[in-house]
Amino acid sequence: MQKASNRFAEFDLIRALAIVSVVITHAGFSAFGDRTILFVSIDTLQLFCVPAFLILSGFFLTNKLENQNNPTLVLKKRLSKIIPPYLFWSVALYILNNLGDLKKFDLIALIRDILTGSVVPPYYFIVVIIQCYGWWWLLVKLNFLEPRKILGLGLIIQTIFTILFYLTALKYISIPLPLMERWIFSWILPFSTGLFLGSSYNRIQPVLERRKMLILGATILFFIASVYEYYLISQVNSNGWFLRSFFKLSSQGYAILFVLSILAFSKSIALPSRLSGLVKILAAYSFPIYFLDSTVVKYVALVYYKFIDPVDPLLKLSFLVTGTLLVCAAIICLLQKVLPRKYSPYILGI
Repeated sequence: MQKASNRFAEFDLIRALAIVSVVITHAGFSAFGDRTILFVSIDTLQLFCVPAFLILSGFFLTNKLENQNNPTLVLKKRLSKIIPPYLFWSVALYILNNLGDLKKFDLIALIRDILTGSVVPPYYFIVVIIQCYGWWWLLVKLNFLEPRKILGLGLIIQTIFTILFYLTALKYISIPLPLMERWIFSWILPFSTGLFLGSSYNRIQPVLERRKMLILGATILFFIASVYEYYLISQVNSNGWFLRSFFKLSSQGYAILFVLSILAFSKSIALPSRLSGLVKILAAYSFPIYFLDSTVVKYVALVYYKFIDPVDPLLKLSFLVTGTLLVCAAIICLLQKVLPRKYSPYILGI
């Protein structure tokens, strides 16, 4: 896949796959009633989605060398695209989720949830990505710009936090796992990988292409290992949050290798024009879809239970994912038409 309109087509594909995977992950809670091998395999397959967004964020920071000339301005521009829509949807969904009892509206609780990315569970990612942009700004200010050193530092920090995750999951220490999920250092390796790729992509991509079968094989092996690790750890700790998370060692390897596999095969991927158009739409709408999907999927599920008889979990999952994406797209298109153009980015982030 070649560059188009100064964008990397392969990264549009990664972004589109990632946002669909986010929806599949959230729909999976409703589609599967138990932890069958099918559920675990599909759930594990989606674990690349959040790391993929972090890799993309890091990539586009370092791919433009001029970003280093004025990191403060770049940071302000990035945050201006994230924080206003985050605040809008956090307040809007907080009100929506408490419509039945607005008399108990708690401003302090709302502010706390906004600061911790807890108004809606997936919003932790916004808190993480804000920290990532701040981390990049700090590295530039400290003149810590050597790509290999950045990647090495990320690997060291990620290793330390992975050990803490395992010690907590295996009940040797006690740290709230959802709290750790909101720290940048729990996600530092994917972001550092993006910074590394962006700074040297013209040299790295041909290397990835030459070793694409090796990378694909490693991706498959880490995926299988992640499924196996799910069942292995569940014998010690049945905490579904950690079992389904990126923070398992095998899942970290799978997530990063999945993205590298797409990059390695990018020149071999030839999508039909209609599918390519769909990819571009999903990529362009990925940010507002992320804000909406976990709420929309609940209402799509209500429609399913009211009008459709129980069917095979895969068909149910397909209905929930397709319905959620269509409703999200409809809401986004409607808002784009209704909102004045100058206000639209503050609501949709696009």
